Amino acid sequence: MFIRYVLPAAALLGIALAIRSVLPYDVGLEAGRPVLKSKAPPPARPIAPPPERPSRFAESVHGMGLVEAQRENIPIGTPVPGVVMEVYADGRPGFDPPHKWVGDRVAKGEPLFRIDGRDLEAELKAREAALAAAEAQLHRLENMPRAEDLPPLHAAVEEAESRLLDAEAAFTRSSQLYQRSMLAASDFDRDRYARAAAKAAVDHAKADLEKMEAGAWKEDIAVQRAAVLQARSQVESTKILIERLVVRAPVDGEILQVNVRPGQIATLAWKEPMIVLGEVDRLHVRVDVDENDLPRFRQGAPGVATLKGRTEPEFPLQYVRVEPYVIPKRSLTGDNSERVDTRVLQVIYALPETPPTKVYVGQQMDVFLDVSAGREAAGPER
Repeated sequence: MFIRYVLPAAALLGIALAIRSVLPYDVGLEAGRPVLKSKAPPPARPIAPPPERPSRFAESVHGMGLVEAQRENIPIGTPVPGVVMEVYADGRPGFDPPHKWVGDRVAKGEPLFRIDGRDLEAELKAREAALAAAEAQLHRLENMPRAEDLPPLHAAVEEAESRLLDAEAAFTRSSQLYQRSMLAASDFDRDRYARAAAKAAVDHAKADLEKMEAGAWKEDIAVQRAAVLQARSQVESTKILIERLVVRAPVDGEILQVNVRPGQIATLAWKEPMIVLGEVDRLHVRVDVDENDLPRFRQGAPGVATLKGRTEPEFPLQYVRVEPYVIPKRSLTGDNSERVDTRVLQVIYALPETPPTKVYVGQQMDVFLDVSAGREAAGPER
C-alpha cells in the first residue's frame, strides 16, 4: 500500500511545490476566487548603509574625498638614472647612518637613497688633477722670473760682449792691414762680418735677459687664469653630479611608502614614485565636487566627513582652498553606476587636529558640504 499510494502522492506533492517555487506568480484570493498575483522579489539588503546627509544641513553637496598629507603627497624620484646602491629609508637596521622605517619622520636634507656614482668619482679625480696642473702653470707664470734663471742670462750677455770685444779688435787690425794693402779683401770681409755677428749676439743676449726680467706676458697669464677657472668649474660640475646621486628629503615629513630597493635600476620615468613623503601632523582631504553640483557649490562652505561606508564618527572639516580648475575624475569608488567621463572641481579641507579615530593617507571619505542659502562663507581662502 505504501508503494502503491503514499509514494506516488509524495512525488506529486514535491513536483507541485517545485513548480510553485519557480513560477513568478503567487495564488491569492479575491472575492472568494483564486487569482494569480505577481511575486515580488525580496528586497536586497546593502552590505553597508549608504552615506546620509547630516540632518542639520538643509541642503548639501556630496563628494568623495581622498585623505592626503598637509603639503600633498610628495612623490620622490631620481634626478639621474642609475643603479641604486643604498636605500636609507627602507628600514633595514645595522647601517651607519641608521636607516629609517616606513612611518618614521625625516628632516629636510636627510638622505633617502643613493645612486651608483663610481664613474663620476673617477672623473672627479681626473678633473681635480687637471685643475692642479692648471693652477701650477698659473703660479709659474705669475712668479716669473725664477731667481735661478737670471744668472745664466747675465753670463750669456757677458760672454757675448767678450766675443764682441774680440771681434772688434780683430776687425781693427784687419782694417789697418787692409788699408796698407797687406790683407786680402776676403779676410777683411770675414772679420768685418764677424764683428757684426758678435754685436747681434750681444743684442740677442740682452733681449733675452730683459724678457726674463720682465716676467710672463700678461695675456699669457690671463689665458692661464681662464684655463684655471674652466678646470675649477668642471670639478664643481662633477661634484654637483655626485651630490645629486644622493636623493634627499625636500621637506620635513613622514615616509609614507618605499618602492625602491638596492640593485634596482632607477630611471627618470618610473611607473610609481620611489618614495612618498608627506606632512601628516594635520591631514587634509581632497574632495571631488561633481560638475553637475557646481551651480550649488559655495566656496568656503562648511562640511563634515565620515569614513567610507560608515555614518559614525563625523569629522568636522575646515575649509582650506579650492583649486579652480575642473579636471577629469580620477578617484573612482568602484560603484557600477559611477560615471568615469565626468569632471570634478577639487576642494581642499583640513581634518581636525585630533580626529575622533585614526585616519590614514589615501583613505576615502564621504564628504557633505553645507550649501544652504543664507549662510556665510566659512573663512577666507588661504
